[in-house]
Amino acid sequence: MIVRIAAIAMSCLVLAAACGSADDTPPTVRVLTHEDFTIPEDAIADFTARTGIEVVVFRESDPTAIAELLERSRSTPVADVVIGIDTLELSRVIDGRLVEPYRPIGREKLDENFLIEDDWMIPVSVLDACVNRSISFYEPPERQVDQLPDLDEVPPPIPASIESFIDPVHSAHVVIPDARTSRMGLYLLVALARLHPEGSGDPEAMAWPQFLDLMLRQGALVTPSWEESYFTHFLPGPSTDTGADSDPTERPLTWGSAGMPAVSVRFQPELPETVDIEVLRSGCVRIVNYAGLVAGTPNRQDAARFMDTLVEPLFQFGVPDRFGSRPVRPDIVRTDAWREFGIEVDAATLDPATVGERWPVWQLTWNQVMTEFETGDEPIEPVVTVTLPE
Repeated sequence: MIVRIAAIAMSCLVLAAACGSADDTPPTVRVLTHEDFTIPEDAIADFTARTGIEVVVFRESDPTAIAELLERSRSTPVADVVIGIDTLELSRVIDGRLVEPYRPIGREKLDENFLIEDDWMIPVSVLDACVNRSISFYEPPERQVDQLPDLDEVPPPIPASIESFIDPVHSAHVVIPDARTSRMGLYLLVALARLHPEGSGDPEAMAWPQFLDLMLRQGALVTPSWEESYFTHFLPGPSTDTGADSDPTERPLTWGSAGMPAVSVRFQPELPETVDIEVLRSGCVRIVNYAGLVAGTPNRQDAARFMDTLVEPLFQFGVPDRFGSRPVRPDIVRTDAWREFGIEVDAATLDPATVGERWPVWQLTWNQVMTEFETGDEPIEPVVTVTLPE
């Protein structure tokens, strides 16, 4: 059987939804996802081989673009199944009735902590977003017992948490993705807003916009994408000029995930003994990715069969993506890399209704802080509420 995976523009999506099919055309399930979500091709091929149903995958840029497309095409659904709706967009999709409930076969095998009431959507993977640091950068150089340390070579103290981002000792070593252009940057924004909320009532507390501004003015680097932050500045690759190893990590402190130590060795021919990444367990946030039946799909029966596949071992084993997410089935045997280097953390569980309502406003504030920094304007003043005695 043939598995068809394509990225098709909006106009083609609408045309595909409107077209009829000849009697000899095999049944097809249309799956809508986004560029950062991994759909295991071997699981799709297996589904087609077992059922005779072909799968066409359409991709939008991110979960927000998916939600917007579902809203625009409500009367004529452009897909039968949607995969990759994250915690931030979950309430928007459910409250807008852009999906309809479905209880997949094998639902009881999913981690119950991630299940949604009434099965409006099912969880398919989970990402624990955390601070990552280079291990080697903070190791002191070797010296003889009778040799005094060279103060110029003594590394800074090891950062302990996300609070190190505004420590003058560490700020110039930080690189982060921009929340205006990167989903991982948006997860960082949500983490900062949770730890440093605005209007806390404590006049000495630093709200997250001031946290971000201070971090920038003390030398933190912001890049357009998570890939640039992580693989260009945090984990530089081999030099293209000489073929020799690159300089030590340029920015040894970044925002990544608990799964990145495992992902970093994913394409190596053999597992190394160690990796140069440590996950800081403080300040992590948990992002869950969901799938659902698109409301009003005329192909509900075949779409439901595909939804069952998302719970099966083959799909769950292959679903971890380049961000370092993991399956939502706790019984799935991990890859060798995950067993050796995967990190379990106690990440903060976000309330989809609360975060979903607030993050677009937070993103506007992030944009304001970034714009003022980039244009050289004065830092924004903290908002202080004063309550006078009666």
